[in-house]
Amino acid sequence: MCYYNTVHHAGHERFANSLREAGVCAAIVPDLPLEESGLWCAAADASGIETVMLAAPTAPDDRLPRIIDRCRGFVYAVGLLGVTGERDTLATSALTLAKRLKAITEMPVLIGVGVSDAQQAAEACTIADGVVQGASVMRRLIEEDADAVGEYIAEVRKAVDQC
Repeated sequence: MCYYNTVHHAGHERFANSLREAGVCAAIVPDLPLEESGLWCAAADASGIETVMLAAPTAPDDRLPRIIDRCRGFVYAVGLLGVTGERDTLATSALTLAKRLKAITEMPVLIGVGVSDAQQAAEACTIADGVVQGASVMRRLIEEDADAVGEYIAEVRKAVDQC
């Protein structure tokens, strides 16, 4: 995941090629609007980099198919409006958006933003195909160590696999 200014500054083709050379297979550029994604997506496609687009909970129904058409790999369902980070509960908007997306695509739908623990990941996966977790992983890495991150990911995986 990176912001578009990094892509733009390096140049679309150069950045996509650099990702491929580094062994990266996909990119999430969260601040790149669908309507402005053409140049990056063409360069990414040409380099074999899958571009994952974000679908917001406020996206109108007629926009979702266009987001899906541009996605490669999976659709990132943004779980809630607001800043990223850990929450006490999974937002209802996360499940609602995942349902809307699953109704119109066979592509995997992953919920990100606001999925904070194994229980929430399992709840998300009752509808979605997976989750994206950042803050909960980073907190463990900063406050504990890499082993704690591994244990946490194993806990999340176990919970998700039981869905």
